[in-house]
Order: sequence, then C-alpha cells, then structure tokens
Amino acid sequence: MRKMLLMSAAVFCTAAGTSSTWAATVLLTQFDYGPSGYSDIKTALEAKGHTVDIVNGKTGGSIATALTSSSYDLLFFYDLTSTRYVNDADISAIGTFFSSHQNIVQDARSYGYNFQGSNASEVALIQNVAEQLDVHGGGLWVGTDHAPGWTQNANPVLTELGFNPISGMHSQAVNSYDPASVLLDGVVASELWAAGQSVGHVSLGIQPNGLDMRFHFGHSSPTSGAIPYISASFGNFVAPDENVDHTDPDPVSAVPLPAAAWLLLGGFGAMAGLNRRRSKSG
Repeated sequence: MRKMLLMSAAVFCTAAGTSSTWAATVLLTQFDYGPSGYSDIKTALEAKGHTVDIVNGKTGGSIATALTSSSYDLLFFYDLTSTRYVNDADISAIGTFFSSHQNIVQDARSYGYNFQGSNASEVALIQNVAEQLDVHGGGLWVGTDHAPGWTQNANPVLTELGFNPISGMHSQAVNSYDPASVLLDGVVASELWAAGQSVGHVSLGIQPNGLDMRFHFGHSSPTSGAIPYISASFGNFVAPDENVDHTDPDPVSAVPLPAAAWLLLGGFGAMAGLNRRRSKSG
C-alpha cells in the first residue's frame, strides 16, 4: 500500500522523541534478583534528565506508601520475581495513580534488563518509553515476563486497572515492529532480549477498561504466527499512519524499516510517498 504523509518536522520530532525536553519524576519498583536490572534502568532514565526513586516492593504496602508520600509522573512497575509481594493497598494506590496518568506500556520480555540492561537498544527503548509516557501526561510501564509463573504482581495490577492479563510463554526472537512506533528511535528490534528465552505476550486492542492497546514490538513467522511482546496506549494520541479512531485503514504484513531511516526522514519539514507495511497481531 502507498500512502502520502505530510508531517511537519515539529510533529515528527514529538512522535519520534526529543528527550532533552522532558524530565519526569519516576518511581521504579524493585522485587527480586538484580540489582543490575534496576540500576541499569535507573541509569538509563537519569541519563535523560529524569529523577528516579527505587522502592523495595517486597514489603507489602511499600509501593502504596511511596505513591502517597511523594508526587510522581511515571511509575515503572518492574515485576522481576516469581513471588507475589504486592497487597491490596499497593494495587489500590497504583489504581489511583493510573486514574490521573492514563498512559501505559506493557513489556512482556522486560527481563532482558536484568541480563543485558546496558545494551544500546534496550537503553533506547526504556528511554523512549519514559519520554512518551511523560509527553502524554504521565503513566505506567509494566515490565514482566511469561505467565503464570512470572506475572505474580503484574497481572493482579493489570486486572485491577481493567486490562487483559499477560499470558503465554514464548521463546521466539523479536523480529517485527510497527515502523511508525514512537518507541522505535534508536532501537534495533533484533537486539531486544527474547530469543531462546521464556517470555510472555501482551494483549492488543480494546481492553475491558476501554483503552486501546497498540502493537509496537513482537515476533511474526509462519510457524509461530504473530506474538506481541510490547504494546502501549497513549491516550488520544494518533500515530501518523492511523485514522482518528486509532485504526489502520490498510493493515498489511510487516516489513520492518530501519530506525535510522525514520530519523533521516525526520530532518525534513515534510515526508511524502512513504511505503509503510505493518505487523499486526490477531
């Protein structure tokens, strides 16, 4: 399919990322393992000017205390554990936070930050997540893994917030993405952690709470089908290739475009005649 896109450089830069403009206060949860995964996320976000506090989530109620005692723009809920630690107070406080920061990114292969947290693509991805959540008014990143064993905290939170839970267990590489993704800047999809591991998949489309989770990164092959690993909802934001109702008028199979190509196009005041092919999960 061929589409004509006319987009000002200012609009493109907002979508693709101008991280020096945004500096958020971030609460990052810490459960088991690490500390490298948590410290690598903290380092990556602070490199972009964000302020990051880490809360020990292994004590029930500690997340609730942190959220009610200080003001945060972003909550990075990193469920790096196979043990249930959050209690009702934590879940309620997260719900209150989300009610006024209704943007969310779900990453079901996020354990990569515990194994390759300094990888350039992992760093770029988490920085893009923080920027896009912040620029759209704040929100929640849920980093988790395969279900049911490693979603003990994430799924209760997602269910309470009105999202379908993380499910499944997969080991296929990240090989597909939406080339219009606002999370793509500086990310080489094939470098993201997943291949040969055990990761979960996120849900897509309209959720029980009415929010629309859009595909960003995943796997696609004839043998495995389409597996979404990372999805997001940024409120009323409409990507350059979407209709106002967030639907793609010409959904087709993905042919990933290099991130560098999108950065090059962003230097011009307009883009025209851009071929776009897109990966979608059923």
